[in-house]
Amino acid sequence: MAKQPNARHSAIEQPTEPASALPSTEKGRDTRRRLMNAASQLYEKGYANARITDITEAAGLSAGAFYRYFEDRQQLTRELLREMMDEMYVFIRSPFDETQPIRSVLESTRKYFEFYEAHRALLGVVVELSQTDAEVAQLWDAAKRAFNDRIVRSLERGIAAGQMRGDLDLALAAEMLRSMTEYYAFQRFVLNGSGLSDVPLEQATNAIAEIWISGMGLDREPATKRTAPSGA
Repeated sequence: MAKQPNARHSAIEQPTEPASALPSTEKGRDTRRRLMNAASQLYEKGYANARITDITEAAGLSAGAFYRYFEDRQQLTRELLREMMDEMYVFIRSPFDETQPIRSVLESTRKYFEFYEAHRALLGVVVELSQTDAEVAQLWDAAKRAFNDRIVRSLERGIAAGQMRGDLDLALAAEMLRSMTEYYAFQRFVLNGSGLSDVPLEQATNAIAEIWISGMGLDREPATKRTAPSGA
């Protein structure tokens, strides 16, 4: 099938196509973006109470303008989440260095937390809506699978280089490692640290990296001694 003129490339293989094509004019694309940006800012204060009229007012548009680009708030929200998950996958990409696997783990964990903190509101919306919206659940599952696959590929390279143990089920190990990091980030950034120790983020990052490292059979030198030099 030929690629449509307004089709958008996705970094994550999504289970469904975007619900709405991009407008053909620059003005239309700008208006659509204004609506999405306004919704994203309102969701910082809570998703449930953000009405379409609130979104259009924040965007400086008439209520009728909304329906030229989106069928309802759910469609706009799915588009925001789809875009955010693509951005997350690209942002956290950190080339795995077989000669320095420990440093690679630390770098990818830092990037994950940096992105999660900056997008805590939308990631909270993902978790909330995935319980009731089948399409959001599919988008979130696709993102998780993409991260799991990336971890598996990194582990495979580490094993091939003799840097990691090779006696584990890699798919299961990837799920466990990703889930641990994801849930900690959710508690810290979305739930405002509920139930967590009050420690600096760098300390938490090193602790999670240490668990990754020890679990995969790397050397036992503390992660705090392996922090990348500033500016490196």
